[in-house]
Amino acid sequence: MSNYVELRVRKFGGIVVEYGDQGIMLDPTRNTHSYPTFVSHAHSDHSAAFKHPGREKYATQETFDLLEVMGWKRLGGLKPIKVGDTVKIDDIEVKVHNAGHVLGSVEFEINTPEGTVLYTGDLCTEDTFTMDPATKVDCDILVIETTFGAPMFNFPKRADVAVEIYQWAVNTVLQGRIPTFKTDSIGNAQEVISILNQYTNLPVVTNKSATRVTELYRSKGYNLDSVDADSDEGKDLLDSGKCAIITPKGSKPFRTNQEIALTSGWATIMGRKRVAFPLSDHADYKGLMGFIRGVKPKRVLTFHGGNFTKDFHNHVRKTLGIAAAPLTARIETISGPKMSNEARINACSRQIIRTIRIPGFIYQPAWLVKEMSRQGFTSNETENSIDYLIERGVLKGTPDGVKLT
Repeated sequence: MSNYVELRVRKFGGIVVEYGDQGIMLDPTRNTHSYPTFVSHAHSDHSAAFKHPGREKYATQETFDLLEVMGWKRLGGLKPIKVGDTVKIDDIEVKVHNAGHVLGSVEFEINTPEGTVLYTGDLCTEDTFTMDPATKVDCDILVIETTFGAPMFNFPKRADVAVEIYQWAVNTVLQGRIPTFKTDSIGNAQEVISILNQYTNLPVVTNKSATRVTELYRSKGYNLDSVDADSDEGKDLLDSGKCAIITPKGSKPFRTNQEIALTSGWATIMGRKRVAFPLSDHADYKGLMGFIRGVKPKRVLTFHGGNFTKDFHNHVRKTLGIAAAPLTARIETISGPKMSNEARINACSRQIIRTIRIPGFIYQPAWLVKEMSRQGFTSNETENSIDYLIERGVLKGTPDGVKLT
């Protein structure tokens, strides 16, 4: 098969899947490409495309609604999709599946005549108190998040965490103090509310952002009982001390009698320095490995890892015997990476530096591609060079383009 009709995956201001001269963008972080755009869910590190209202975005209505209640402005360009839908773009067919992460979160199955890519977005692989587990779909290339992709992240059973939350809130704290759970406003906040509703008789008081999100969950059919901290009922409950509080991770105590606990997957490695419950809307290491086994990919490409999880691809290779690598600007195919000419990337990078001389000015990647083409470089070479310079700290990516650091 000629290169022109290869199925290709790479990272360039988001995740790009291409077949021949066609392509799509998944969860773009910059406005770098004219390809049709797909957004997996409402967390800000995945939904930056909605900062560009003129760009059409395929996303669930729930994702759009969550961004709206979280205060995002100038929202527009939504092309609503739902689980079970199929979007056809020339020879590329995109099917929508549940990701199990938060309200409205989805995976994308991208089918082409050469093969299938499965992009997970963020995912959770087990039943939670608010979500069904992520759907397993057979694929050739799996692009999977690895937020907790290290063996140290071994989450206990959710029901056991729920019992620990109950025991701490009711038996330990609720003796003149108010149990306070620091959470993400989308996802974990609703999980903790559901746990407190099911396991305790404690009224739940939520801060403004968690209130708005929880109200949206309720409008979508979720049975979550809570009241806003600024409502009359909420103020009475806080004055009585007979309640639990849900508040953002970065917030400061607003009552002198609060007892703080973190609810996060990061609690797994926090030891006893503070009260923390390992509750997450992401899959842990075992969940990720089990998901990979279930979808039977020929290749695995990882993203959204950190220092703790940078070796996840090695675990996949050694434990499962599947070719795996971090997703970078390098072009990846079913058969392996398509190596770029290193000398040309270096030459293109030098030419880009000579071209963008104004400190603080934001340069559009499309303009750089056009300028570099006059110097004889292809669009792929220019895009790879831009990412090369960003990775080395020479350039800084922004939602609208790149600039000198």
